[in-house]
Amino acid sequence: MKTWLFFFRINIAGFALIHFLSIQPDFNDLYSYHGYVYPDIMDNTTDTISLTLVGLQGILHKIGYETLLWICRIAFPVSLLMLIAGLFTRVSAIVALFLQLLLIKSVHLYEYGVDGFTTFALFYCCIFPVGRVYSLDNRLLGKREVDDEPYLFLLKAHLSIAYFFSGFDKVIGVTWRNGEALWKVMHSHNYYSIFSLDFLAKTPFFVISCWATMILELAYGIFMNVRVTRPYWLMGIVLLHLFIALFMGLFFFSALLIILNLSAYYVPTLKPAQSGL
Repeated sequence: MKTWLFFFRINIAGFALIHFLSIQPDFNDLYSYHGYVYPDIMDNTTDTISLTLVGLQGILHKIGYETLLWICRIAFPVSLLMLIAGLFTRVSAIVALFLQLLLIKSVHLYEYGVDGFTTFALFYCCIFPVGRVYSLDNRLLGKREVDDEPYLFLLKAHLSIAYFFSGFDKVIGVTWRNGEALWKVMHSHNYYSIFSLDFLAKTPFFVISCWATMILELAYGIFMNVRVTRPYWLMGIVLLHLFIALFMGLFFFSALLIILNLSAYYVPTLKPAQSGL
């Protein structure tokens, strides 16, 4: 059902908005000249292709860096709100994608996996007809039918490839095969766990968990696309990301991956009455 496009649009835009709002207490420390690293010093460590706030300010000249920073700080959430509402949907998505990349590349030393997934999700909002379902654009321009199958196939293919290579990267490493990788992750200073699982140290828990993760990811493209096994594999993937959230503290990463999986493999299977739309 085409309602997955609506689900995808509001959840991706809503997620990006909440993620952006969550860094507001530290925004100046990350981006301004009063922060941890001067923006021009940070800019010297980035690649020569990506546009940054410092680079954009150099192009605009007349607009000061702090003024430009405030413009982006306001424009990004506004574009996401317009995307949620489905108002000038494609333009809003393009603006949101541009500003997300601009902001992330400006502090690239702090970016991690969730930022890359947010980028491709917003990119899909640009090319998918997400404004054709339950949007203000429909009210203003009239409802137009759209074939959503090619876009859904693309999203499924992207996730299948991403999970396969994630699993492949793990299986070629000995620490994932013997359970050491999970043990290290849960004792790293970079991650946060709600409680310790050290009491399971002498059990096969860590080995089994590592192998379960690798199997889920390597076989994702097969069993997520078979109707009989899809509900069980989807449940396994959701549980995997809940585990990552609770025992690694990667709440935003886990939430985004769950949204993407539900968009691709759960919501399209619902009837309108079941989806509440």
